[in-house]
Amino acid sequence: MATETVEVKIPKELLIGIEKEKLVEEIKLFTAMRFYEMNVLSLGKAAKLAGKNKAEFMRVLSEHGIDVIRYSKEELEEEIKFLKRIK
Repeated sequence: MATETVEVKIPKELLIGIEKEKLVEEIKLFTAMRFYEMNVLSLGKAAKLAGKNKAEFMRVLSEHGIDVIRYSKEELEEEIKFLKRIK
């Protein structure tokens, strides 16, 4: 996968006690979560941006209260109908 470098300037006083590598990891993770939440990235692409596999990324999304499985209103109604029929 081709990569692009993005430069972000952060005031030094905000980096006190934070390792740069850890900050970069967190920025990638939170960007990936937000882009997934906004439907900008698919689950797989967001997981890749975050440096995680899909299962790990799904766990992190869940821990942060972000819906992993999304249903449209119509899809949810169909699922409910199906479940009622098999009950």
